[in-house]
Amino acid sequence: MATGKDPDTPDIQALIIDSNATSRSILVGQLREYGVTKIVQCSRVRDARARLEHTVFDYVLCDQFFSESGDSGQTLLDDLRRAQLLPFSTVFFMVTAEASYAAVAEAAESALDGYLLKPFTPSALFERLSLARLRKIHLKPIFDAIEQEDFELASSLCVERFEARKPYWLYAARIGTELLLRLGRHDESRTLFEAVIAARALPWAKLGVARAQIESGQATRAITTLQGLIGEDASFADAYDVLGRAQVELGNFTEAIETYRTASALTPDSVVRL
Repeated sequence: MATGKDPDTPDIQALIIDSNATSRSILVGQLREYGVTKIVQCSRVRDARARLEHTVFDYVLCDQFFSESGDSGQTLLDDLRRAQLLPFSTVFFMVTAEASYAAVAEAAESALDGYLLKPFTPSALFERLSLARLRKIHLKPIFDAIEQEDFELASSLCVERFEARKPYWLYAARIGTELLLRLGRHDESRTLFEAVIAARALPWAKLGVARAQIESGQATRAITTLQGLIGEDASFADAYDVLGRAQVELGNFTEAIETYRTASALTPDSVVRL
């Protein structure tokens, strides 16, 4: 059953990215029933990226595979995250007809909020959107602080939520580590990353340790951390990005070129990596 739109809430905006016109039409109908008031449709990844450069959406529903162009929703998500074009408050759902373990695992490490496996019922969609919105409500003080560029407050709220194991504590920890790195508080960032690893060994947290090591002038140690991470998962493209950076820091430019080539080979349609 649709939740409908609360008359006291502002307009809800959604972006649908799908090359199939029928799929887009079905999603538009379901989102309108849910209460989304403004819906933008894109059939190509490049058009969606251009939209996201200028508009903040509450929800983004993106197909995972674009067979005609060879693009992928995962690559779009990665590029948006690296270019900081996807606000923390935006809910990003991947929509796909296939959901292998590898794909789900990759998506889970990419700031993805949900995975919708076709075909899904309207009630299933409504439930997922509602849960994602609930997360936004819980983390609103953090998002508000970020919007006001009060990164000190935002990072402290993230650490507090993580330490108290409040709802969405792992998600908050991920945001907090990014903020601490931006603030140049590398030791605190590394400590938080390591605390997350101790709680739940996540690849992105191990990657964060390496990033913090680089930022604090420990590029050699970072390379050791990254080589261990790549040894666990040779397809983790983000690890090669950071490894290349560490190699550049040490002046190992030939090795860095090869590392960046490996990352590009793993994600051939990633504009940022190319």
